Amino acid sequence: MGLVRKIIFVVCLIVFVGSAAILAEYYYSGYKEMNSLLDLKKMGALEDFETDRGTISGKYVPIWKKNNDLIGWIKIEGTHIDFPVMQTPEKPEYYLRRDFNRGHSTGGVPFLDASSDIFLPTSNFMIYGHNMKNGSMFHDLLKYKDEDFYREHESISFDTIYKGGQGTYKVVAAGYSKVYSRGSDEFKYYEYAGMTEKTDYEKFVRGIKALSCYDTGVIPEYGEQLITLSTCTNDGKDGRFFVAAVKQ
Repeated sequence: MGLVRKIIFVVCLIVFVGSAAILAEYYYSGYKEMNSLLDLKKMGALEDFETDRGTISGKYVPIWKKNNDLIGWIKIEGTHIDFPVMQTPEKPEYYLRRDFNRGHSTGGVPFLDASSDIFLPTSNFMIYGHNMKNGSMFHDLLKYKDEDFYREHESISFDTIYKGGQGTYKVVAAGYSKVYSRGSDEFKYYEYAGMTEKTDYEKFVRGIKALSCYDTGVIPEYGEQLITLSTCTNDGKDGRFFVAAVKQ
């Protein structure tokens, strides 16, 4: 029995050390990835750059030249959210598990829904990001479940990389939802990324207001640009948390 106990102890020790190493690597890699994205902002601005789609603002030119999947930048004061936003219409979830340099990444990079078009523009810019347990990516988005946090951070900054695309957005609603089956009659906020029609716009606003954890008193009107940030709740039940805002 003494030998058996020793073997069990050694096995448990190996499992513990292995698990601790994996956990340490997870948190370290998340920290490293988040800081590598922040380092992009330290790149010096260049002259505005003309493309066939428009003029890229000088401060984003060096970042765009490093990776031309860049479409914008999202920042929220009081959180760690201060990241590039990518878009790959032909491969909508390309950055789900890739870093800015297109290498493998557990945390990915926030990305704009393929249906959201900054050039039309569509009425709602839908941006997705992972809720990482190490606090990176869109983890801090869930701070908006607290009304006190919202009252102190009512604005979200989102810039497209093109001239004239800079903007401040005021929070309209923040709430919980989930991914429902295709045939469900439940309101699915994530299906409104490419909306342009007034009826869809008004239905979306009613839906998010009904789901909101509190009343912000902000009611957008058709024609005003919206942005919606979406992340998982990690509850194992396809839970989602969103924050929607309107451009000021």
